[in-house]
Amino acid sequence: MAAAPTVIVSRRVRPGAEKEFERWNARIRAAAERFPGNLGSETQPPNEAHPDDWVIVYRFGSIEDLERWLRSPERAELLAEGETWIDGPVREQRIVQPDPGTEPVTAVLSQRVRPEAEADFERLHADVAQTMSQFAGFLRSDLAPSVTGLQDDHVIVFSFDSKANLDRWLASDERQDILRRMETMIEGERTLNVVGGFGGWFAVGDGPGPRRWKQAIAVLIALFPVTLTLGVLQRWLLPGAPWVAALFAANVLGIAALTWVLMPFVTRQLDTWLRR
Repeated sequence: MAAAPTVIVSRRVRPGAEKEFERWNARIRAAAERFPGNLGSETQPPNEAHPDDWVIVYRFGSIEDLERWLRSPERAELLAEGETWIDGPVREQRIVQPDPGTEPVTAVLSQRVRPEAEADFERLHADVAQTMSQFAGFLRSDLAPSVTGLQDDHVIVFSFDSKANLDRWLASDERQDILRRMETMIEGERTLNVVGGFGGWFAVGDGPGPRRWKQAIAVLIALFPVTLTLGVLQRWLLPGAPWVAALFAANVLGIAALTWVLMPFVTRQLDTWLRR
């Protein structure tokens, strides 16, 4: 069963305005609860995990119900009123688990970031994740920074619930704008590898098969070292190769390694956990 569509909202409250914010937050949560499909909400005051932010989590029964609330005039009016007590930008992240009838798709983007631009690049990734979360089918985006002596590239791994939704993001004007912003921060070429649905890598047998999120974690465990290794080999063996040819060769080798070597090994090691 798919998890309820969820939106996570982080706000930093102006010092001294906590009481007013709590009263306003109770009102906006009550307004959300009056909307069809609302499954509840919760407030997490600042704590060790997010020491400066108040985090509010809303859950709805369907994507349509969630979108109806997010775009409602009632919410817009309350948000405008709440700006009085908010310090800085509001951050939203939408989480929608894939439909059981679709296969999630993961893409891996690697690039070498200029040392002086690493902090800017990590801030850019936060903006990228925020922008991607507005696109249908977005699941998650994770950044693995470079590690001196081990991994030269910053690697971004992001997933959508279907190939069509991933393609919509890859072709979007928003992504093209982000790539232009990224140009001044990186050196050399970017490498993008796309992995299709995970189903063929997991034996179903007589049961329903592993949960989608567990499949995604297993694939990430196998995919990450493949991407790093191929990036090193590409620069070592094919330093002057045309970008398209090098990318094609990397995809062929990566999928072959995953299908016949790494995924069988990973699924055997994680078999008990995958089937829980």
